[in-house]
Amino acid sequence: MLRTFRNCVVSAFLLAVPVLPAAAAEPKAAGPGKVSGTFVVGGKDAGLKHIRAGRVKLDEQGTMGYAAVLSARPAEGELSQWQTEDPAKKGSFIYVVFEPSGAIWIVELGHANAKTGRFGVILEVKVESFKVTGDRLAAHIRTVREQSFGEDIFTVDLTFDAPLEK
Repeated sequence: MLRTFRNCVVSAFLLAVPVLPAAAAEPKAAGPGKVSGTFVVGGKDAGLKHIRAGRVKLDEQGTMGYAAVLSARPAEGELSQWQTEDPAKKGSFIYVVFEPSGAIWIVELGHANAKTGRFGVILEVKVESFKVTGDRLAAHIRTVREQSFGEDIFTVDLTFDAPLEK
């Protein structure tokens, strides 16, 4: 009986050993994205809590950059469609495209509280930090002070981290 037990233990060990290195070799999941900070228009925060990010072609020469959609509701569909979304229909969002260096290429702001709906800015939003590591994008964008567009007064101070979609 002891011999049978020992054989079972040895057999179990031998079967498990090849599985252990294979499990260790599997890539770790990229993990969910995170957003923190504020996007305020007219004194009301947009409540951006969802993020998606991916690689995008910036120009006809094939220069690649990075796009991110930070949104109050989960962002569905193609990332690029968010450049022209209506915040009255989709909820508040920020669509930002970065050059490979981390400089801002495009920023579209859509806030449910904005009188102008969606508006594009570039110089008003600054990049505090930008980093792409493997398949993750992390950045911090903000306005230096309150900014205005039309009748709207806004500020942005958001830090985010997200896996890059394939």
